[in-house]
Amino acid sequence: MRRFFRPFCLLFTAAMFMASCLNSDNDTVTYYDDAAITAFSLSNAKITRHTKSSTGEDSTYIEISSDVANYPFVIDQIKGEIYNVDSLPLGTDPTKILCNYSTKNNSYAGIKSLKSDSIAYFNTADSIDFSSPREVSVYSSSGVNVKKYKITVNIHKEKADSFVWKQMPDSRELASLKDMKAYNLNGEIVVLGTDGQKTRVLTINASNGRTFTDTGITLETNSYNNAVVFNNELYVIDNGTLKTSKDAKSYDIVTDSPEVIQLLAASSKAIYGKTAENIIFYSTDKGKTWIEDTMDSDGKNLPTEDISYTCYQYGKNKDEETIVLFGIRPEISTMDNTATIWRKIIENNDYSEGNEWTYINYDSKSKKTLPRLENLNVVRHNDMLMALGGKGLDGCYVGAFSKIYISYDHGYSWNSLDYITYPYGFDKSASAVSVCTDSDNYIWIMLNHTGQVWKGRINKMSWNR
Repeated sequence: MRRFFRPFCLLFTAAMFMASCLNSDNDTVTYYDDAAITAFSLSNAKITRHTKSSTGEDSTYIEISSDVANYPFVIDQIKGEIYNVDSLPLGTDPTKILCNYSTKNNSYAGIKSLKSDSIAYFNTADSIDFSSPREVSVYSSSGVNVKKYKITVNIHKEKADSFVWKQMPDSRELASLKDMKAYNLNGEIVVLGTDGQKTRVLTINASNGRTFTDTGITLETNSYNNAVVFNNELYVIDNGTLKTSKDAKSYDIVTDSPEVIQLLAASSKAIYGKTAENIIFYSTDKGKTWIEDTMDSDGKNLPTEDISYTCYQYGKNKDEETIVLFGIRPEISTMDNTATIWRKIIENNDYSEGNEWTYINYDSKSKKTLPRLENLNVVRHNDMLMALGGKGLDGCYVGAFSKIYISYDHGYSWNSLDYITYPYGFDKSASAVSVCTDSDNYIWIMLNHTGQVWKGRINKMSWNR
């Protein structure tokens, strides 16, 4: 390397000498001993885009895009590293990228060849091959010092919207259950499942667990569908007693006679449940006392089975949340073909007047509705609601696990997407299914019959760069 440094410096010194000769005799040239890259960015790159032709067939085209300029680069002066935290889109050609950079005090940059130790002037007018990290040397204007950097251009190697499923080992414990619900509790996936006589409690570590473990805890038969997670604690009604647990293994009694008989949902501030008179109450003191909430419709429209809910920030206001409540009502007309959905917007500030629960009332003219599915489960993933379930009930003629339904408008309208489907090999004969999400943005699906366990997520939900 030393044999290339001397001629490079001579070339640089000669260039500076010639520049100084062009100035008047009264001009002075100041040379500095420090050298550094102070700014770095990309200007454009070739990107292969994917689209569909007029006939619906997949096709591609190449675009010279300046969008890459929107991806900021970090300059770590201590480690001598330059890199982009957010990776460039899939399809970006790393071999022909134009970039811009600035140096300190007219220091001079050279880039090392990918094939040899030779160094060439780092020219922003030439496209650079960043298919692997490039070494750049920055020389002080005095020629005394040199500082080296490793420039890495990160590019995604997988499609952002691809949904990838991973099958976990089958669970013998899940296989024997007749119905179940799953909850995310402090890094554990907790399954409350009934065997027809009692509710059993199963757990698995969400990060590295391989199989479910039976905790040995038993609750009443219907407790599996009478629980919520609030402030990192599991709340469950067991034989009319409200209990709470931080690990699903040991339980404390909150009250022997709660005002509610069915837990429905939880926000960041309150737990919600319904009374025997089908009125929604809420508690902000961990279930000790309950207050009647407001509703815009008859409580007979509240769900009674396959209850699930999502709670998330509403819009860009951090003080607002929305709860969307789902389920079915077995006692309604057998010709009904839609799920039961309620919604509440919560304003967590001192000036909030409170909002009532709103019933989403589908009628015969409604389109893009959520079907009335057996074992209905709804979770939130990538800013959308995802509904999964078995066969259609009564007036709903939908095949078991035929589609995953998606909503972008808080549960009002539903569609299916061709890239979000059940995984290949999914046991569609299962009679019980439960779904939840974990803190790593995975969606978990647990089935009885064969005891299958699946976890999956959209690729971009796992991207750190």
